[in-house]
Amino acid sequence: MKRGVYFSANDRVINWTHALLSSFRSHNPDMSLYLIPFDDNCRETRQLSLKYKFEVYEPPEFEVLEKIGQSMELGHTDYGPHWFRRYAAFWGPVEQFVYLDARQITLGNIEVFFDALNVGFDIVYADAALNQVYEAGELRNEFLRAGGARGFISNAWASRRGVFDIEQLVTLSREVAINRRQLNARNTDQAFINYCCDAQRLKMARLADVMGDLCQSGWARNTGRIYRDGSGLARLWDHGGLDHRKKVLLVHWAGLPFELSGPKGNLLMKYTNLGKRQVAIQLLYEIRRKPIKMLRSRRTANNLFNRVKQWILHGKA
Repeated sequence: MKRGVYFSANDRVINWTHALLSSFRSHNPDMSLYLIPFDDNCRETRQLSLKYKFEVYEPPEFEVLEKIGQSMELGHTDYGPHWFRRYAAFWGPVEQFVYLDARQITLGNIEVFFDALNVGFDIVYADAALNQVYEAGELRNEFLRAGGARGFISNAWASRRGVFDIEQLVTLSREVAINRRQLNARNTDQAFINYCCDAQRLKMARLADVMGDLCQSGWARNTGRIYRDGSGLARLWDHGGLDHRKKVLLVHWAGLPFELSGPKGNLLMKYTNLGKRQVAIQLLYEIRRKPIKMLRSRRTANNLFNRVKQWILHGKA
């Protein structure tokens, strides 16, 4: 059975993409990997294929999928429909697959997703946030009563080829249009795929619930410190927390900007492709954007930023 991983990215998130691919290949050197281009702005991203050993997957159904996305859009973004390209994975070149967004890193062997999938599930997901999928109301309650409404986050999940085809997704999109106001207003693709899975009564499970000894959530803002144990496995140190000493497979920055000084920024710094000089400039940029309590005024912060920047660029203040 052929297995593989799809990821979606473009040149606007190139730093995120380097971090994802570098971390992925560190722990999954031989896994088949495919880029689903987020849009046409992918020249630099495509050039990473030799370094990180991936192929580009571009089926003709992208246009239809984006039309579905457009039908979901309520005007919050101008790029939301592009997210729907990821669902071409359901008829892609591999029989079992994992889908990953670019804004995350992997810290272990992705095969654990396939182990969980083969327990007997149609969808296995890494993280969940029900309010980011459904609004409170009858539709949500109906799916909850039926044992669904897991509210999985669409940044990391696994499934099989053939669970959906393009005709099914088009048909389901018409149902979604009727119930659109009962779904999250902004997270269009996430709301859509959850509705499709719940409407079809698919068997779904959270990865940590199936496998055990895994953190329930991998959001970067979660408390705790990630460390390597004696066997080299990534684990979370969060004394008193429910996930204390459990394994960490993925860390994602959903809803957060790319910041080396931000939550779990040490991991981004480790896996991103930035050199020392670029790291320094990025950190100074972040310092300039944030309020600094120890400095009395914005002018002071700006002057300090410019002096340090001149020293980095020209060797003088």
